[in-house]
Amino acid sequence: MLMKYLCTAFFCVFPIVNHATGKEFTEHDMAHYRERIKSMFYHAYNSYLENAYPYDELRPLTCDGQDTWGSFSLTLIDALDTLLILGNKTEFQRVVSVLQENINFDSDVNASVFETNIRVVGGLLSAHLLSKKAGMELEVGWPCSGPLLRMAEEAARKLLPEGRYYST
Repeated sequence: MLMKYLCTAFFCVFPIVNHATGKEFTEHDMAHYRERIKSMFYHAYNSYLENAYPYDELRPLTCDGQDTWGSFSLTLIDALDTLLILGNKTEFQRVVSVLQENINFDSDVNASVFETNIRVVGGLLSAHLLSKKAGMELEVGWPCSGPLLRMAEEAARKLLPEGRYYST
């Protein structure tokens, strides 16, 4: 449902025209492409769950997983906002629970600061802000508190040089 509104809002502002033929997309065309996008996402997501979880990423040629950026089940974090945009609140809530139970930022790994910032910290912050739309039980003080926000902060603090904690 949310995806339909996002697409509708976007396409009202920027009408979709097939530049090769000059033809505008119909509502039927848009529905068709929405379903194709959803199908492609779930193909990749389910392949990750079946073949690579709890590793960071799926290696599609060997159908196994590998840790590339710190062993944080990175694909699950990456998928959170997409799950909600596609309207899958149940899976969003399940993944949040899995991450809360299994992610440990207290590990000695060589993690990319850039990738960890944009994918782990950014993904958790995005999921935290979307959690209300997902029907998650919110803590008192939300959006300034919550488990995903604490996880994002914990990951971000691990990126700081030792002993240098900045307050806001």
